[in-house]
Amino acid sequence: MDRPTASLGVRILRVVAPLGALPLIAAIAVAFAQGAPLGAEGARIATFAWGVVTFVDLGLALVLGWAWIAWREASPVRALLWLLLTTVTGSIALLGYLAGAAWRASDLAEVLVGPHRRMDRDG
Repeated sequence: MDRPTASLGVRILRVVAPLGALPLIAAIAVAFAQGAPLGAEGARIATFAWGVVTFVDLGLALVLGWAWIAWREASPVRALLWLLLTTVTGSIALLGYLAGAAWRASDLAEVLVGPHRRMDRDG
């Protein structure tokens, strides 16, 4: 069976999602190259009001992003693996998951809900 051509939105996501991870990967590489101690600097950032706001914002985004992955995934084991990846790599994992979903989908609805939840599929 031939797979339909991907919609414009899906083709855009296939490019934008991985490209979105590049600035974050670059920033992490620079921080490691400078020898920035994550624990010490993170603790210092948490002493500032806007540092706390940033951590809460990031945490909320990662939880909501992983919740979308868990809802979209048919397998609880895969969802838990993505929880681990999201916890360790943050937005890099979320963008990677989004890129992978876009590469397997033909339209935005399938990207959002996954192939097993599609209401308009045949059969």
